[in-house]
Amino acid sequence: MAFLKQIKLFLHSTNYLRFEPTIKYNKLFSSGAFLASNENIIYSNVKTFKHQHITLISLNRPDDKNTLNVATLDDLRKAISNFENDPSSTIAVLYGEGGSFCAGYDPGELSKASQVYDDFFKSHCQKPIIAAVSGFTYNVGFDLCLWCDLRIVEENAVMAIDRKLNISNSKIFLKRLLKTVGYSRTMDLLLTGRDIKSKEAFECGLANRVVACGSSVGQAVNMAFNVGKFPQESMNYDRSVIHELTSE
Repeated sequence: MAFLKQIKLFLHSTNYLRFEPTIKYNKLFSSGAFLASNENIIYSNVKTFKHQHITLISLNRPDDKNTLNVATLDDLRKAISNFENDPSSTIAVLYGEGGSFCAGYDPGELSKASQVYDDFFKSHCQKPIIAAVSGFTYNVGFDLCLWCDLRIVEENAVMAIDRKLNISNSKIFLKRLLKTVGYSRTMDLLLTGRDIKSKEAFECGLANRVVACGSSVGQAVNMAFNVGKFPQESMNYDRSVIHELTSE
């Protein structure tokens, strides 16, 4: 319990404005002093941490820039399911450990990409999720951040569809991208594979906020703290209508 009190006192002292899990929160976990509980779960490639009504979910493959493989996607699916089934948690923040959100597919599992990931991205989480985007966000990582409801993007973040890989993008990703940025820009990004920096991401609707480097998780938690206090039944009904309309 002492460890949990330490975490909560730290969070309270920051008032959510200076909370930077990519720096301080990781140090607490890397110390090995992790206390297993119903609110804190570490899978092989994903970590979750709960505070009040907010669930933080992090991709935990920093040495590989959080590239997605089958095992990581399975862990992420479990973490999302636990969040959806937790009546005390109303909103989640999704981010990547070590400075990158998700740099795309694991190179060793490219052949499995289309068949493994489609089912996940066709679904919609039953509650809001905010993506805290830093560093590299490529291919399936780009898809993952668009899958979230909102995106808090750091100044140095880069989004792109890497055309050097001989992989077709999923239909649902292309549809989300088209709905978000329009036909002309979608074709531009698809054909050129160029990087999208934070300023352009904000201008075209890919980013909801642009924040200083190292602050995306803290700012996302700050937003989640406020959004999560609203009446959830009506909010999630409205979300479901939006998802239905954009899926047509």
